[in-house]
Amino acid sequence: MIKKLLCLLLLVFAVRMAGAQDITHLYQNWYTYFGTAKINSKWAVPFDIQLRLRDGISDKGQLLMRGGLQYSLNKQNHVLLGYAYVPTYNNTADSWLPEHRIFEQFIHKSKKVDMTHRFRLEQRWVGQPDPTGNHKPVTNWKYGNRTRYFNRTQLAIKHKQTTTPFYVALQDEIFLNLWGNQISNLLFDQNRFLVAAGYQFNANLKADIGYMNQLLQVTTGAKTMNHILHLSVFHTFEL
Repeated sequence: MIKKLLCLLLLVFAVRMAGAQDITHLYQNWYTYFGTAKINSKWAVPFDIQLRLRDGISDKGQLLMRGGLQYSLNKQNHVLLGYAYVPTYNNTADSWLPEHRIFEQFIHKSKKVDMTHRFRLEQRWVGQPDPTGNHKPVTNWKYGNRTRYFNRTQLAIKHKQTTTPFYVALQDEIFLNLWGNQISNLLFDQNRFLVAAGYQFNANLKADIGYMNQLLQVTTGAKTMNHILHLSVFHTFEL
Protein backbone atom coordinates (compact mmCIF):
# COMPACT_ATOMS: atom_id res chain seq x y z
CA MET A 1 0.00 0.00 0.00
CA ILE A 2 2.75 2.44 0.98
CA LYS A 3 4.82 1.58 -2.12
CA LYS A 4 1.83 2.22 -4.40
CA LEU A 5 1.12 5.59 -2.80
CA LEU A 6 4.78 6.63 -3.01
CA CYS A 7 4.86 5.68 -6.72
CA LEU A 8 1.72 7.75 -7.28
CA LEU A 9 3.35 10.63 -5.39
CA LEU A 10 6.41 10.53 -7.63
CA LEU A 11 4.27 10.36 -10.77
CA VAL A 12 2.16 13.37 -9.77
CA PHE A 13 5.25 15.37 -8.83
CA ALA A 14 6.99 14.50 -12.13
CA VAL A 15 3.95 15.62 -14.14
CA ARG A 16 3.72 18.92 -12.22
CA MET A 17 7.42 19.67 -12.69
CA ALA A 18 7.33 18.74 -16.38
CA GLY A 19 4.70 21.41 -17.04
CA ALA A 20 6.36 24.04 -14.85
CA GLN A 21 8.83 25.50 -17.34
CA ASP A 22 6.88 28.74 -17.90
CA ILE A 23 6.08 29.15 -14.21
CA THR A 24 7.75 31.45 -11.69
CA HIS A 25 9.37 29.41 -8.89
CA LEU A 26 9.56 30.81 -5.36
CA TYR A 27 10.44 29.48 -1.91
CA GLN A 28 8.55 29.83 1.36
CA ASN A 29 8.33 28.50 4.93
CA TRP A 30 4.94 27.78 6.53
CA TYR A 31 4.53 27.27 10.29
CA THR A 32 1.09 26.01 11.30
CA TYR A 33 -0.76 25.12 14.49
CA PHE A 34 -4.06 23.22 14.25
CA GLY A 35 -6.03 23.05 17.48
CA THR A 36 -9.34 21.40 18.33
CA ALA A 37 -11.06 22.41 21.56
CA LYS A 38 -13.67 19.77 22.39
CA ILE A 39 -16.78 21.00 24.18
CA ASN A 40 -18.48 17.59 24.37
CA SER A 41 -18.97 14.50 22.17
CA LYS A 42 -20.93 16.51 19.58
CA TRP A 43 -19.54 20.04 19.62
CA ALA A 44 -15.99 21.34 19.13
CA VAL A 45 -14.09 24.49 18.15
CA PRO A 46 -11.39 23.74 15.55
CA PHE A 47 -8.99 26.62 14.88
CA ASP A 48 -5.61 27.21 13.28
CA ILE A 49 -2.92 29.86 13.15
CA GLN A 50 -0.49 29.92 10.22
CA LEU A 51 2.57 32.04 9.58
CA ARG A 52 3.67 31.96 5.93
CA LEU A 53 7.04 33.55 5.18
CA ARG A 54 8.44 34.28 1.72
CA ASP A 55 12.07 33.92 0.63
CA GLY A 56 13.09 31.68 3.51
CA ILE A 57 12.46 33.36 6.85
CA SER A 58 13.51 36.92 5.96
CA ASP A 59 10.52 38.32 4.06
CA LYS A 60 6.94 39.17 4.95
CA GLY A 61 4.19 36.92 3.66
CA GLN A 62 0.84 36.03 5.11
CA LEU A 63 -0.77 35.44 8.51
CA LEU A 64 -3.89 33.27 8.71
CA MET A 65 -6.15 33.08 11.77
CA ARG A 66 -9.18 30.82 11.40
CA GLY A 67 -11.76 29.16 13.62
CA GLY A 68 -15.24 27.72 13.63
CA LEU A 69 -17.94 25.81 15.45
CA GLN A 70 -18.17 22.14 14.49
CA TYR A 71 -21.00 19.66 15.00
CA SER A 72 -20.35 15.91 14.72
CA LEU A 73 -23.14 14.01 12.97
CA ASN A 74 -21.32 10.82 13.97
CA LYS A 75 -17.70 9.68 14.33
CA GLN A 76 -17.07 9.87 10.58
CA ASN A 77 -19.01 12.99 9.50
CA HIS A 78 -18.74 16.57 10.73
CA VAL A 79 -20.11 19.97 9.64
CA LEU A 80 -18.68 23.37 10.50
CA LEU A 81 -19.35 27.09 10.14
CA GLY A 82 -16.33 29.34 10.48
CA TYR A 83 -14.55 32.65 9.95
CA ALA A 84 -10.98 33.50 8.90
CA TYR A 85 -8.93 36.68 8.94
CA VAL A 86 -6.03 36.62 6.47
CA PRO A 87 -3.76 39.68 6.12
CA THR A 88 -1.32 39.36 3.19
CA TYR A 89 1.69 41.57 2.57
CA ASN A 90 1.58 43.29 -0.83
CA ASN A 91 5.06 44.18 -2.09
CA THR A 92 3.84 46.74 -4.62
CA ALA A 93 1.74 48.66 -2.10
CA ASP A 94 4.26 48.01 0.71
CA SER A 95 1.40 47.28 3.09
CA TRP A 96 -0.66 44.47 4.60
CA LEU A 97 -3.99 43.91 2.80
CA PRO A 98 -6.76 42.27 4.84
CA GLU A 99 -9.06 39.44 3.80
CA HIS A 100 -12.20 38.30 5.61
CA ARG A 101 -13.70 34.87 4.95
CA ILE A 102 -16.84 33.07 6.02
CA PHE A 103 -16.77 29.37 5.23
CA GLU A 104 -18.87 26.22 5.50
CA GLN A 105 -17.40 22.74 5.40
CA PHE A 106 -18.17 19.04 5.54
CA ILE A 107 -15.60 16.48 6.70
CA HIS A 108 -15.76 12.73 6.16
CA LYS A 109 -13.25 10.40 7.82
CA SER A 110 -12.85 6.89 6.41
CA LYS A 111 -13.23 3.90 8.70
CA LYS A 112 -10.72 1.46 7.18
CA VAL A 113 -7.79 3.82 6.57
CA ASP A 114 -6.68 7.08 8.17
CA MET A 115 -8.03 9.26 5.36
CA THR A 116 -9.86 12.57 5.60
CA HIS A 117 -12.02 14.18 2.90
CA ARG A 118 -12.96 17.84 3.36
CA PHE A 119 -15.29 19.94 1.21
CA ARG A 120 -15.25 23.68 1.91
CA LEU A 121 -17.19 26.63 0.47
CA GLU A 122 -15.80 30.12 1.08
CA GLN A 123 -17.17 33.65 0.80
CA ARG A 124 -14.20 36.04 0.54
CA TRP A 125 -13.77 39.80 0.91
CA VAL A 126 -10.26 40.84 -0.17
CA GLY A 127 -8.95 44.37 0.46
CA GLN A 128 -7.35 46.12 -2.51
CA PRO A 129 -4.32 48.46 -2.45
CA ASP A 130 -4.86 52.21 -2.52
CA PRO A 131 -4.41 53.33 -6.18
CA THR A 132 -2.80 56.58 -4.99
CA GLY A 133 0.01 54.62 -3.36
CA ASN A 134 -0.75 56.01 0.09
CA HIS A 135 -1.07 53.69 3.07
CA LYS A 136 -4.67 54.58 3.81
CA PRO A 137 -7.24 52.28 5.46
CA VAL A 138 -8.70 49.84 2.92
CA THR A 139 -12.01 51.05 1.50
CA ASN A 140 -12.04 49.09 -1.77
CA TRP A 141 -12.94 45.40 -1.56
CA LYS A 142 -13.38 42.56 -4.04
CA TYR A 143 -15.77 39.69 -3.33
CA GLY A 144 -15.44 36.09 -4.48
CA ASN A 145 -16.86 32.60 -3.94
CA ARG A 146 -14.46 29.68 -3.85
CA THR A 147 -14.71 25.94 -3.25
CA ARG A 148 -11.98 23.61 -1.98
CA TYR A 149 -11.56 19.84 -1.84
CA PHE A 150 -8.94 18.46 0.57
CA ASN A 151 -7.69 14.90 0.98
CA ARG A 152 -5.17 13.73 3.59
CA THR A 153 -3.99 10.16 4.12
CA GLN A 154 -1.83 9.23 7.07
CA LEU A 155 0.18 6.00 6.92
CA ALA A 156 1.62 4.57 10.13
CA ILE A 157 5.16 3.19 9.90
CA LYS A 158 5.57 -0.32 11.23
CA HIS A 159 8.66 -2.14 12.47
CA LYS A 160 8.50 -5.94 12.71
CA GLN A 161 4.69 -5.81 12.51
CA THR A 162 4.56 -3.31 15.39
CA THR A 163 3.13 0.17 14.80
CA THR A 164 5.58 2.94 15.67
CA PRO A 165 4.79 6.58 16.56
CA PHE A 166 6.19 7.63 13.18
CA TYR A 167 4.00 8.19 10.13
CA VAL A 168 3.96 9.51 6.57
CA ALA A 169 1.25 11.96 5.45
CA LEU A 170 0.15 12.51 1.84
CA GLN A 171 -2.11 15.48 1.22
CA ASP A 172 -3.64 17.35 -1.70
CA GLU A 173 -6.08 20.26 -1.93
CA ILE A 174 -7.54 21.94 -5.01
CA PHE A 175 -9.11 25.45 -5.00
CA LEU A 176 -11.69 26.49 -7.63
CA ASN A 177 -13.22 29.95 -8.11
CA LEU A 178 -17.00 30.01 -8.47
CA TRP A 179 -19.77 32.36 -9.61
CA GLY A 180 -19.87 36.06 -8.75
CA ASN A 181 -16.12 36.26 -8.37
CA GLN A 182 -14.50 39.70 -8.60
CA ILE A 183 -11.16 38.38 -7.32
CA SER A 184 -10.52 36.11 -10.32
CA ASN A 185 -12.56 35.16 -13.38
CA LEU A 186 -10.60 31.93 -13.87
CA LEU A 187 -11.89 28.59 -12.59
CA PHE A 188 -8.58 27.23 -11.34
CA ASP A 189 -7.19 29.12 -8.35
CA GLN A 190 -4.52 26.89 -6.85
CA ASN A 191 -3.45 23.39 -5.84
CA ARG A 192 -1.42 22.33 -2.82
CA PHE A 193 0.36 18.98 -2.67
CA LEU A 194 2.17 17.88 0.49
CA VAL A 195 4.29 14.92 1.56
CA ALA A 196 5.40 14.94 5.19
CA ALA A 197 6.95 12.77 7.89
CA GLY A 198 5.48 12.95 11.36
CA TYR A 199 5.56 11.75 14.95
CA GLN A 200 2.54 10.92 17.15
CA PHE A 201 3.45 12.00 20.68
CA ASN A 202 0.15 10.77 22.12
CA ALA A 203 -3.51 10.43 21.10
CA ASN A 204 -3.99 14.21 21.24
CA LEU A 205 -0.70 15.60 19.93
CA LYS A 206 1.34 15.07 16.77
CA ALA A 207 3.65 17.05 14.52
CA ASP A 208 4.99 16.65 11.00
CA ILE A 209 7.39 18.36 8.64
CA GLY A 210 7.52 18.06 4.88
CA TYR A 211 7.56 19.55 1.42
CA MET A 212 4.54 21.35 -0.05
CA ASN A 213 4.22 22.18 -3.74
CA GLN A 214 1.76 25.04 -4.28
CA LEU A 215 0.69 25.97 -7.81
CA LEU A 216 -1.07 29.37 -7.99
CA GLN A 217 -2.85 31.15 -10.85
CA VAL A 218 -3.81 34.83 -10.76
CA THR A 219 -6.54 36.48 -12.82
CA THR A 220 -4.09 37.36 -15.63
CA GLY A 221 -3.35 33.67 -16.08
CA ALA A 222 0.22 33.95 -14.77
CA LYS A 223 1.28 30.96 -12.65
CA THR A 224 3.59 30.67 -9.67
CA MET A 225 4.92 27.50 -8.08
CA ASN A 226 5.88 27.87 -4.42
CA HIS A 227 8.28 25.30 -2.95
CA ILE A 228 7.42 25.27 0.74
CA LEU A 229 9.02 23.87 3.88
CA HIS A 230 5.88 22.99 5.86
CA LEU A 231 5.82 22.42 9.64
CA SER A 232 2.54 21.48 11.36
CA VAL A 233 1.46 20.79 14.93
CA PHE A 234 -1.92 19.12 15.63
CA HIS A 235 -3.37 19.41 19.13
CA THR A 236 -6.71 18.25 20.55
CA PHE A 237 -7.84 19.17 24.08
CA GLU A 238 -10.94 19.34 26.27
CA LEU A 239 -12.49 22.64 27.33
